[in-house]
Amino acid sequence: MIRAAPATASGPINKADAKKLTDRIRKAVDDVWTLLLEAYERKAWNALGHPTWEAYVKAEFDMSRRNSYRLLDQGRVVREIEEIVPHAAQITQREIEAIKDDLPALATKIKARVADGEDPAKAATDVIADKRAEKERVAEQRKFQQAEFDRQRQAAQDALPPAVKSQVAAVREAIAKKKTTPVAGGLSPVGGLSPEDKVAELEEAVRVLEGEAETLRTENAKFADMWVQYQQGGFEVVIAGKDEEIRVLKTRVYRESEDKAGWAKVAKFWRKQAVKLGYSNDALIPVEPTSDQVITLDV
Repeated sequence: MIRAAPATASGPINKADAKKLTDRIRKAVDDVWTLLLEAYERKAWNALGHPTWEAYVKAEFDMSRRNSYRLLDQGRVVREIEEIVPHAAQITQREIEAIKDDLPALATKIKARVADGEDPAKAATDVIADKRAEKERVAEQRKFQQAEFDRQRQAAQDALPPAVKSQVAAVREAIAKKKTTPVAGGLSPVGGLSPEDKVAELEEAVRVLEGEAETLRTENAKFADMWVQYQQGGFEVVIAGKDEEIRVLKTRVYRESEDKAGWAKVAKFWRKQAVKLGYSNDALIPVEPTSDQVITLDV
């Protein structure tokens, strides 16, 4: 069970109190995040003569900056939730990562559900679980998008003309060779390359990437509607959309075929009528005032 984060005194801390607080943090087993949060908010590192928070946690606790911020996030989440639901929230690190950026909105939701009569512990648990599930869905979508981008990028590279592929391969081979070739002094000026070669490498990389980007833009334009449909309801919606396109196209083909058949029938009827009246396929059209040229027309 996570204990409620105690309210911290406001304002900077003096050196003596900062020393006492730091000693408590060293000895703490439970609730270390609440003490660490107090030290952070009251700038204990400044009182003890450390230039930064990072320097403070490293010198006093042999703690990395990353781990210290993880514990600070934990302290903020616990304090916010347990102001609403004292001693009721068991929050895992994964849940903290999911909700730490939306604490005010989540706290409002929990308060609203409690005000409607829901059990406080259940309200907190459900709201946190919903937020975590939402974060996981977003992460899965991003993973799918990245996989699709990688696929399209590889397809764009594969679609490059053979001459371009050959040129790119030659440039990369030359760059790799230069990186392994010693120069005077043992090292070449910029990561194994001369400045001129480095610029050439970057320009070539930009040119290749621009070609890939253009290919991807063209590819994305083809599937933009499908991606929107997928976000709205997955592959079922995409398939339904394609089925509708096929239905519309079939209807159009049938309608145009019927129109053409109707016009052909009308043309055949009037041709027969013209033949009955003595007309033929030959028509005399005066090209010049003195010309008697006969031009054959298809009626």
